[in-house]
Amino acid sequence: MYILKKLQLLTILFAFVFFSGCIKKLDSDGLTLKIQESELNNFSQEFPINQDFVFANIQLQKPHIYVKKNTNRLAATINMNFATVFMPSSNGTFALTGTPYFDKENSAIFLKDIQIEELKLTNVAIDKNFVNALIINTKPIIDNVFNTIPIYKIDKSSFKGSFINDIKIEDSELLVTFGF
Repeated sequence: MYILKKLQLLTILFAFVFFSGCIKKLDSDGLTLKIQESELNNFSQEFPINQDFVFANIQLQKPHIYVKKNTNRLAATINMNFATVFMPSSNGTFALTGTPYFDKENSAIFLKDIQIEELKLTNVAIDKNFVNALIINTKPIIDNVFNTIPIYKIDKSSFKGSFINDIKIEDSELLVTFGF
């Protein structure tokens, strides 16, 4: 009996030490956990994504997602390969931001209200009007990516997904509140 109590105490102590870095607060709203940046970047295996147009081909690589400082938005940088019949193949980077939301049906966090902040092509000098047209034509692809591929997924067999009350960004941290 004495050994069982020590084992329980050690288990509780281990759980507390293990999860204390993730626990933000525990109050009447529920248990609030911080989602680490490394967890946000455990992304789907659906990348790279290829999109063919009449005169161009775009390949989007796996995004790197992080909380954008001093905002309530998540940011992502996406490396891309871009090729057209008019110019040589080029590499580039999209910088975008979006607002996180939780979809209970899929038990996952997605991004909405996507804004493309910047597009850089590394090895080609391109007219600004062409870049703007590229952004306009690529935005539906980006919207579709973040509407269909979650940035964070909770196992549906886990009970945690049904207890999520709120998702918000506070002090440059993505917080998930669990409660009834």
